[in-house]
Amino acid sequence: MSIELVLTSLNKRLEKEKNLTIQRENGETLNVTCNWNSPVTDQQLMEFSSKTNHILPNDFCSFLKIRNGGKLFSDGVDYFELFKLKGIHNYLNEYDININYKSAYDKSWYMIGYYKGYGDYLFIDSEKVANGDNDYLIYVQVGDIQRLSMNFQTWLDRFIVAQGARYWLW
Repeated sequence: MSIELVLTSLNKRLEKEKNLTIQRENGETLNVTCNWNSPVTDQQLMEFSSKTNHILPNDFCSFLKIRNGGKLFSDGVDYFELFKLKGIHNYLNEYDININYKSAYDKSWYMIGYYKGYGDYLFIDSEKVANGDNDYLIYVQVGDIQRLSMNFQTWLDRFIVAQGARYWLW
């Protein structure tokens, strides 16, 4: 399995109509789209790490070099957004001045996405990445922090298979 294969397979399903009909929990069916951003360069990735002192995991870098974030499984109201590299950098800048972020999130974490409609956030723990740990993802819901036992590639693959559902809460 690779990030490229996961994204290619999803895009094949989107090619014809640019949308999918999916089924969610409780039999709910929705027409959804996935909108991707243009990729980043190796230079941009190196600049990010040197400016922020945060390490990006290899699988997440692979994703950014194919698709620099995007909105997944959007029904027009709810969607999961994976941030552009610039959005991640903006979060880190905001962390330094936002007392709410400092009181809620560890400094070694950086936000890579959020689930609009649910108010949930996805983080990478750069300290774990630096230590070579592959279980570096953290999911934050209102009042609850959940360390996910997986890397970004596994999370993305399962998220796509689950058609945008928060499968880690099942």
